[in-house]
Amino acid sequence: MNQSGDNENYRTHTLQQYLLNDVKGREVFKDITIIAASVCNTEHAYITLVDDERLIFLASNHNVLNDIDQTFSFCVTTVKSNEIHEVVDTLEDETFKHNPYVLGEPYVRYYCGAPLIDNNTGCILGTLCVFDNKPKTLSDNQKKSLALLAKQVMIGFKLNRRERELELEHVAMEEVIIERTETLMDTNHWLSKIIDLVPHPIFLKDKSGKYLLANEAQGKLFGKHSDNLLGKTDIDFVLDQAEYKVIKDSDEVIVNGRTTVILPEQIITLDDIKYYLHTSKIPVISPVDGEIRILGVSVDLTEVRFLQMEYNQSMEAYQKLVEISPDAIYIQSKSGEILFANPSGIKLLGATHINELLNRSVMDFIHPDFFNEVECRIGHSEALNGTISEQKAITLSGEIIDIEVVSVSFMYKGIEAEQVIVRDVSDKIKARQALYQSREEFRTLTDNSTDIIARINTDLTFVYLNKAITSITGKSLDFYSGKTAKQAGLEDSLCMGIEYIVQKTVAVGKTTSLYFENPELNDKPFRYAHVICVPEFDGDKKVISVLCTVQDVTELKENEKQLIQTGKDLDRFVYSASHELRAPLKSILGLSNLMRYEIENKNYTELNEYNSRIERSVKRLDETVQGIIEYSRNTRIDVVRELISFDNIINNVLENLSSLTNFLNIQFNTDISLDGNFYSDSRRIKIVLSNIISNSIKYADLAKEKSVVNLSICNSTDGCDIIIRDNGIGIEFKYIQHIYDMFFRATSNNEGDGLGLYIVKETIDKLHGNINVDSILTEGSTFKIHLPNL
Repeated sequence: MNQSGDNENYRTHTLQQYLLNDVKGREVFKDITIIAASVCNTEHAYITLVDDERLIFLASNHNVLNDIDQTFSFCVTTVKSNEIHEVVDTLEDETFKHNPYVLGEPYVRYYCGAPLIDNNTGCILGTLCVFDNKPKTLSDNQKKSLALLAKQVMIGFKLNRRERELELEHVAMEEVIIERTETLMDTNHWLSKIIDLVPHPIFLKDKSGKYLLANEAQGKLFGKHSDNLLGKTDIDFVLDQAEYKVIKDSDEVIVNGRTTVILPEQIITLDDIKYYLHTSKIPVISPVDGEIRILGVSVDLTEVRFLQMEYNQSMEAYQKLVEISPDAIYIQSKSGEILFANPSGIKLLGATHINELLNRSVMDFIHPDFFNEVECRIGHSEALNGTISEQKAITLSGEIIDIEVVSVSFMYKGIEAEQVIVRDVSDKIKARQALYQSREEFRTLTDNSTDIIARINTDLTFVYLNKAITSITGKSLDFYSGKTAKQAGLEDSLCMGIEYIVQKTVAVGKTTSLYFENPELNDKPFRYAHVICVPEFDGDKKVISVLCTVQDVTELKENEKQLIQTGKDLDRFVYSASHELRAPLKSILGLSNLMRYEIENKNYTELNEYNSRIERSVKRLDETVQGIIEYSRNTRIDVVRELISFDNIINNVLENLSSLTNFLNIQFNTDISLDGNFYSDSRRIKIVLSNIISNSIKYADLAKEKSVVNLSICNSTDGCDIIIRDNGIGIEFKYIQHIYDMFFRATSNNEGDGLGLYIVKETIDKLHGNINVDSILTEGSTFKIHLPNL
């Protein structure tokens, strides 16, 4: 064997392909060493591989030795000799007698090795060897057996090598499969996405009808997610047996005949909705199992079918509409011959049957004044673009009628024609003339209306204002034309209000209303105003202006406020009056019970006192009732304007008050100085003086040397001033602001009803006057009253 450097490298490379690293692989070769040791009747048997620098022990019948240096290897000699090499006694052999493995462990005395030859390359990779600790020799059969076992080792090497190659190929194949699977999955993913984008239902079923694939459109058809269809059949969704049978039969034709099936109009009822489908199905063979599959695609014709039905219904409705239309409808040729007329059209021209009109020229029925206009319109409907024309027609009976005409291009029985709609507007013309007359009358009415009437454009400029606006501004009507409220100099809050209500009316397109309050107008009209705005539309139903009516509700608003206040006062009055009336009644009832008790016990000493107290309660009750009557009259009865005689009023008041307890102890001084006549309500003045003077009498300070009540009446710039001054007990300062409150009493020293000064204040307000009081406790009070001359 040539052991040149290149050959050795080649042998080493070949050896590397057979090296075993796994323990399981080595176990197979260990069995061969056991057989070799048994056949050769030796203590040890090894399979060794010769590397470039070391000896590799692959397997042994006992323990595998560690790798040893090639220098002392027996196997190297076998490898070089290319045949079975036997050393009968190593101590007698010149080559090995000094070998350390002979002189020491493992004390090799006998060695025999068979080369391991790779038949493909001819390289010797190692040896199958046996050795013993004593000299011996093998028979020829034993050597042949050892050589055969060496060949078996090489067969094992090759099998092991092929197995590893197969493992590597398997790993590589798995990687390819994984890569291709990922590519296929990615392709299927995008293919599924693309199929889902198709608006038509697409599906794939197996030969039993189970869904293997369905796009989103198919799932949507069944009202499910497409994944929920997989593994199910059409019977799970199509409940109508006849409809399911069509699907099932067509599937069987594809599976059995392997031919394409087309269902031009397949009907499927799902959730009470009937769907119309154009479905195509084709057979496909699965590349995986070779089984037939059913691939189908459907086109949803439901909307098309419904549109067709609607079209048919529309045409039927159109024909019926033409028949019952109150308008005359004609179809005429491009040259003007009548081809069709509906019943209204026959009647309009005074005919009794359509044959009286067919093929006649429309010009036969046109008034001569409109010949030129109609001749220009015939055959030009498309250019006229629906323009309405007012004309006069002459019927078969010679009657002249006013008509409105509009025409459009029309296909009639395959030829170009014109459809003409004619309306009798004789009454409309008369109404229009009447409208012109009514507009003039309306303008006269609005110009003289006390309400402000205005027409305002959507840009907030005035188009029209009636004369009522001049009562507020004093400016001419021409001043406002084309101006906004702000440009016209109206108050800011009023401008904002006009802008708001006009824009709101334009936005909602409905009648709107709003209340305006203009406090800066003081006593002028329209301080409170109710505005109603009505939108005005053009032919396209777009708001182009707003018609506003402004009604003066100042008096109504004032009355409303007064009514609300009166209601509040009445509630308060009824509550307080009921309390004031019940108090003396309870006192009388209690005193009556005491008197009965005293009489039953024959005790008469207190009866006079009880009787006096009852009388006082009755008087108090009478005063309260009188006060209520006076209050009621003051609120209900209008002010009476009459010439006032203060002398008569004062004398009458003092006469009526003369029965009061302290009257005779008081000195009354009167000073009346009026220049000219004074007009007011004498009854109300009497009420005012009576209540104030009666208080001066009731609350007189009798501890003083002289009790005085001074009354002075004199002229003022617009009426008269009345001053009533006394030196009575006075009013404590903290009570001054409450003395005009209903049923208020500033002292408990008197049993008054507390209504007097309340009625005084209400009465003076009714007379449009005012009252002030100055009072110092223990010194007296002064009431100053001003009444205007009515």
